Parts: sequence; structure tokens; C-alpha cells
Amino acid sequence: MNIYGIKDLPVDELETLLRGESIGKEEMAYNRPLSEEELVVRKDDLSKNTILLSVINDELKEAKRQFKDKMDPIKTKVIEDIKAIKNKAVEVRGDVFKMPDYENKMIHMVDAKGHVITSRKMLPEERQFTISSQISKTA
Repeated sequence: MNIYGIKDLPVDELETLLRGESIGKEEMAYNRPLSEEELVVRKDDLSKNTILLSVINDELKEAKRQFKDKMDPIKTKVIEDIKAIKNKAVEVRGDVFKMPDYENKMIHMVDAKGHVITSRKMLPEERQFTISSQISKTA
């Protein structure tokens, strides 16, 4: 008997042969070759599913972008609040005034509301108090 030729037998003869000649039966996973028609159907399914998957991925990206756009301002605010609580202060951008303290030889940086922001020692050129610098300030 040609074992490779039994696939060409009619279905009823093949069934009789397999039942009569086999010494046992067990279940296992194996690869069954596809016919040309089955292969064409699989390729067609693959192309349809690939296109569908691409469309769904585009929808997912858009949904993620929309959620990110909604979340970003909130995340930024949370980061600012955490930083403010941690430092017990907020960062402000604005004009500050250099206030000289000639007695103590210090320069104080003061905001518009009168809060002293920082203080430092006067530089040598800042210690020069002249009448002309006072006149230019009052003019």
C-alpha cells in the first residue's frame, strides 16, 4: 500500500481503510495544507482585516489624542499646585525694585506690593552715593 497515495481515494474507501488498517487513534494538532481556493479566501480575508484594523487604529489614535488634549491642562495645573504646596510659594514674573540700604551696605529686591524678595551685599559701584544719582532719580 502506498501511504502517500491514500489521499486520492474516495472518501468512503479512505474511511474504511483508516478504520480497518490503523492500530489506534489519538488527537493532536497538525498543519493541514490549504488548497488554492482556500489560500485565495485567506488572502482576501487578510487584506480586508488589515484595512479594518488600520481604520480602527486611526480611530484609537484620535480618541487618545482627544483624551490627551483634555488631560494636559489638568496635569499642568496639578504640577503647578504640587510645586506651590511643596515650596509654599508660587513663581511670579514681574517688576522688582532695587532698594539700597546704605547703612547696612545691602541691596534689597522688593516687589510692587512691598515684599522683600531677596537681599544681597552691595557691589562696590553701588556704594557710591552721589548727589547726581539722587538728582537723576527725582527728575
